[in-house]
Parts: sequence; C-alpha cells; structure tokens
Amino acid sequence: MNQTTIKNSIILKGGVGLHSGEKTDLFFFPAEEDHGIVFFRGDKKVKIPANYKYAKPSALCTTIENKGVEVTTIEHLLSVCNGLGIDNMLIELHGVEVPIMDGSGHEFYSALQSAGLRQLSSPRKVIEILETVMYQENEITIFVSPSDRSNFTFSIDFDHKQIGQQEVNFQLNERNYAEKIAKAKTFGFRKDYEKLLKQGLAKGANNKNAIILDDEGNIENMEAMTWLNEPNLHKILDQIGDFYLANNYRIIGDVFSHKSGHSSHLAFIRKLMDECTDKYVIVADT
Repeated sequence: MNQTTIKNSIILKGGVGLHSGEKTDLFFFPAEEDHGIVFFRGDKKVKIPANYKYAKPSALCTTIENKGVEVTTIEHLLSVCNGLGIDNMLIELHGVEVPIMDGSGHEFYSALQSAGLRQLSSPRKVIEILETVMYQENEITIFVSPSDRSNFTFSIDFDHKQIGQQEVNFQLNERNYAEKIAKAKTFGFRKDYEKLLKQGLAKGANNKNAIILDDEGNIENMEAMTWLNEPNLHKILDQIGDFYLANNYRIIGDVFSHKSGHSSHLAFIRKLMDECTDKYVIVADT
C-alpha cells in the first residue's frame, strides 16, 4: 500500500474554535510523499508539523508549536487523517485553533472525502510493535502489545450515571472509522463549563457541538448523540488523532488505555518513539 494525499485542494468554511470562539477557515492542499501532515499558520507564515516533537502537553486539547507559534485542538482533524489513511497534506489556517465544527470528525471526514484521495509512489509506513510498551501515571494506564492489526480498547470511569464505567473495543481501518468513530462528538460536564469560561476557555462550546452532562447525572442534549456510548467512542477518536503524532504512522498493535487523555497520549508516544526504539520497527504497510 502506498502513501496518499488528497487529489484536490479544498476549503472548509464557517467553523469556530472550541476554546477561543474565533472563526477560522481551513484550506487543505495536496502534498508530496514523505511530507507528512503539516499545518501552516498563514497569518504568521510558520509551518508546524503534526509530530510529537512539536507537541505540547495539554489536558484539554492537542497543541503543536514551532518558533513560538501554536496550532491548538488538532486532535479531531488528525484523527480523521489517520482514519482515512492520509499520510501527506498541508493544512492552512489563519488563527490559533482548528475549528470544532460539530464536535466530532464528521465534517472534516466529509470534506476530505469530497477532495478525493490520490496514491503516491512511495510505500506507506507503519509502526509495528514487537514488544509490549507500557505507560502509567497515577490511575492512568496505556500499553500496546504486538498484533497484526491496529486495535484500540478504551476504558473510562466517570462519576456520572449516564457514563460510569465503560469499555469499548475498536479495530482501526478505513471502513470501521467511517462507520463507528467519525461521528462521535466530544463531551463535557455542565459543572466544569462555568469554570472554563472564567479561564477564557470553551467560548465556542454549545449544545450542538458537545454532549453536555449535567449535575444530576443526565444528558442535557440527547438529540446531539449518535450512540449511547458516544463519550467512550470519542475518547478513541481523540486517541487515534493523538497517536498519529508518531510521525504520522499508524500503529499496528493492540492498544489498551484506561482513563487516559491528551497529555498522557503524548507522554506515551514520546516514550514509545524515543525510549523504546528496540520494541518497534517502521515497515512498509502491506
């Protein structure tokens, strides 16, 4: 299987940043082989590779930085790139934050699908896990073990009667991603919303782009949901995006995660790529 890019340039208009509340259009451009997924801050004239070496730890979103210039909340878009198998693309925006759109990957997926995919001449590269790699931090656990497929098992545990303890298993491939993950919306707790606003965050959040969990253990906007276990599915969507920071290579292995988030995903990828180089190989995708 060869590397891919998009066939045609495309513009996605009308989005706002989840935290900044600022309107931002996205411009997608084809790129040559081994280019990777790269963001271009057109207002600052700075390119930032979507790569763990440029990433910054954050509990609320995934952020990359180069020369003091940031792009934030890249996880949903990066997840779609991984889910579609797009290896190379230039993404231009004129603001700090990728728009939240409907809170899932669906609108990014639809836009990139409409642009079409084009195979390039070089083989696609993947990370093949040879030995188990584990990361632990307090209650957080992430480990990946050898497998011939890209599998995700995600366990969550929230003190909310509509979520509680859940575990979801998902095999990552292009068809499964489109059918089971792309539409999974982000979620948040009503009790945290006012705190985030006081911190200058969540300015673009509303009941159409986030599943809202109230203080009585209910879901305020059931009409926004596609699946009853959508919060857990969204955690997998996020992780698929965060893990694509590993040089934009899909990880072939069995991934298990418990209570993890953006900062722990980044810590795991850094440990895997820099400290455990004897436990994986980079090979052509067959």
